[in-house]
Amino acid sequence: MNTCYELLQNGADRDGRIVFYGHAIKTSDFLQHVELLAGGLKQMGLNKGDVVTLQLPTCPQALAAFYACSKLGIVTNVVHPLVPVNLLAENLAKTRSKALFFFDATVRDERPLLGLGQTLVRCSIADYVTVRKPFYKLYSALGKRLGNILTYRRLLKMGKGVGTAVEGSGGDLLCYMHSGGTSGAPKIVKLTNDAFNGVVDGMWAMYHPNVAHGYYNLATLPVFHAYGLCSAMHGPLCVGYSLVLVPQFDVKAVARILNKYNVKVWSVVPAMLKKMLAKGVFDCKGLKNLDVIWCGGDVCDESLVEKVDGILSSHGTRARLMRGYGLTEMCGVCVVNNYDHSRKGSCGRPMPGFAVEIWDDDGNVLPNGEKGEIAVSGGGTMSGYVEGDDCLVRRNGVVWVKTGDVGYLDDGYLFVVDRKKRSLKIAAVNVFPAQVEKCVADLDFVSEACAVGVKTEGKQFVKVYVTLKRAMPLDEVKTKVTAHCKANLIRYAVPRYVEVIDEMPRTPLGKIDFRALEERN
Repeated sequence: MNTCYELLQNGADRDGRIVFYGHAIKTSDFLQHVELLAGGLKQMGLNKGDVVTLQLPTCPQALAAFYACSKLGIVTNVVHPLVPVNLLAENLAKTRSKALFFFDATVRDERPLLGLGQTLVRCSIADYVTVRKPFYKLYSALGKRLGNILTYRRLLKMGKGVGTAVEGSGGDLLCYMHSGGTSGAPKIVKLTNDAFNGVVDGMWAMYHPNVAHGYYNLATLPVFHAYGLCSAMHGPLCVGYSLVLVPQFDVKAVARILNKYNVKVWSVVPAMLKKMLAKGVFDCKGLKNLDVIWCGGDVCDESLVEKVDGILSSHGTRARLMRGYGLTEMCGVCVVNNYDHSRKGSCGRPMPGFAVEIWDDDGNVLPNGEKGEIAVSGGGTMSGYVEGDDCLVRRNGVVWVKTGDVGYLDDGYLFVVDRKKRSLKIAAVNVFPAQVEKCVADLDFVSEACAVGVKTEGKQFVKVYVTLKRAMPLDEVKTKVTAHCKANLIRYAVPRYVEVIDEMPRTPLGKIDFRALEERN
């Protein structure tokens, strides 16, 4: 099969646009930048099989680098733009990364990056803006900047006159994405070009999109999210949609975009819709243009579906909120409702080219209606984990992923009952309790730690329970735990609540019973 680069070249609307911070970039110019960037990467000495890390928000530079690497057979390691340097260093070592693209707006002090052993490439909002370019250039110059550093624009210039051939292939490793694994422990997922393109094929075979020049896809999901990069950006670009890129979700800004552009497709997580409804900005005139809203990434309750569908209906559009199911190990999506097949309360049916089964603890397939572990297979299946524990099951030539989630099938429709894995979703970002626990346990006064998710006014936060080696004032414990987590974890993982308990509840096997602690909230 083709690389993601080749699928883009074959399907992109060259007269289309990619909108970033209100500035329209011609798709033809963007495609030229992909070519220049491929040349620049070759000039840097990077070759097929090397790894380039993208520590970037949703921006044109991230997409251009993704496609340039796909062309050359280089692996992109896509990480959160706000990941702390210590965790970034661990990741770079695991993935054997050679170069790091970062964003000046999120890395204000570049000096700690020097010790990471990477060729550094600075990206900036000023790379693509026009009217406010002087302002963004000034902003870029602020902070503690490294001298004589390679910039994105310089890398494009390096690529001029450097012709590059397609060196990648469909079966080549395309990117590393980051997941809670199927057990909740942080894992690095290996995905190929074929996996990404398999999802694209399945999506459009199921949806039958009506694409015309001037139709937009609204990308509010992050580029480091498999559902975001594959379904909300790569797929739409490859079938001819223009894109509106939203680096940071803001309800009023999104409402303005819906009103300004002819947005036909929008991929979201439930929290985004809930925020817009809570602020009273979802019900806007731009909804009349929508054709579909895809919703995944977290549990989407029926009341949200009914509320959103009611508002969409009032605008006279056929658009509906289509709930789906997926995981990073399947490039973000494998099951979804659509206009041909939809059932209330379900996540839909498997996309063309995908399959779902329900297994018991021994791996036997359960009959219709019985609950068990969800197993999935199809074109978007990962190659495994960098860590080596791939959780893949091979049966009769078919590779299955055991998801760790509990559900059942009814007439081919998937109903998700519970999540077995412990990863949490906070602002569409995976937060791993095990990582929080390890961080807190590093404090010399902490005996044990257990992190769980709690909801306050409908929003998900982290709460950590701790037992102490010695008596300490509660305020001091909270202050030190919070400060330590802020210094060593991504901000979404910093506990909102810290509670000291005398001892941890235990399972019959002696493990900390995190379910019991969840029920205390």
